[in-house]
Amino acid sequence: MLCSCGRPHTTLLAERIDADQKAIDDLSKQASGPTAGLTRAKVKELKAEVKAEAEMLKALKRGRAEMLKTLQAALDLADAQTLLALPRDRLLDFVLRGGLGLAVDDFIAQQERIAEAALASISQVVEGLTTDSVQEQIDALAVASADAVFQDVILPDTLKSVREALEAMVVGVPTNQAMTALSQRLEKSEGRQLTEVRTKLSQYGRNITAVVAEAADLDLYLYTGPRDGITRDFCRALINLVVDEKQMRSLSNGQGLPVKTSGGGYNCRHSWSPITEGFMVAAKLKKATASDIAKANAGAR
Repeated sequence: MLCSCGRPHTTLLAERIDADQKAIDDLSKQASGPTAGLTRAKVKELKAEVKAEAEMLKALKRGRAEMLKTLQAALDLADAQTLLALPRDRLLDFVLRGGLGLAVDDFIAQQERIAEAALASISQVVEGLTTDSVQEQIDALAVASADAVFQDVILPDTLKSVREALEAMVVGVPTNQAMTALSQRLEKSEGRQLTEVRTKLSQYGRNITAVVAEAADLDLYLYTGPRDGITRDFCRALINLVVDEKQMRSLSNGQGLPVKTSGGGYNCRHSWSPITEGFMVAAKLKKATASDIAKANAGAR
């Protein structure tokens, strides 16, 4: 994910796509030596995140277009005051059934893509990996992730915009003008929504990694990701270093997000790879020092 250097919601999509490709290229070049297989798996994880975001952008645009068509059709049959008088739950149901429900289905499909990539990375270290003992936790994480995106962000944004458009119509704003303004408001919120989508999808993959690592008694984590001009100082201080659970708990990305599942924070493209001590020794990986941890925390933003 794109380390946005303090611009989590304002980075242009074109900038993000370009930065994502540079990140993939940079990480791909790191795939050599004893960690080559793991690094290649992490490249696939990053590609899965990029693909998931692109698919969700399409889904949100498609869902928004369908919802606007449904709203227009409803306004042809009833006046704005009647729709505005609907209870919140009924209006929310209207928004979902009107088109945004399609985006929910797409989000679930992208979660499956992310989960598959995350488990493939862990399989590079844990032979015969099985998720049977933690499947209920993984399923619960999927539900929580979808709720955090739709119930907390996308649906409230959309519902607020729809109500504002209906209120405008009630006080005399022509329907076509109000609908055009509504479309523009929904499009403007797209960037923030995509940031939340990608952050939650990434966190979902990292949560799966953490749950499976705990089940496999792994408490060492290798920090992987690109080194480029937009990498946060927090991340730069930790790349290719190994931290244990105690060190992990002492790390702070300065954004109030858990480091184990959010890395450097919003739009971070780096991630943790649980490893065994034997893997660390065989790959000649370096353990982070207290100085490294302090440097990372000092670079948080």
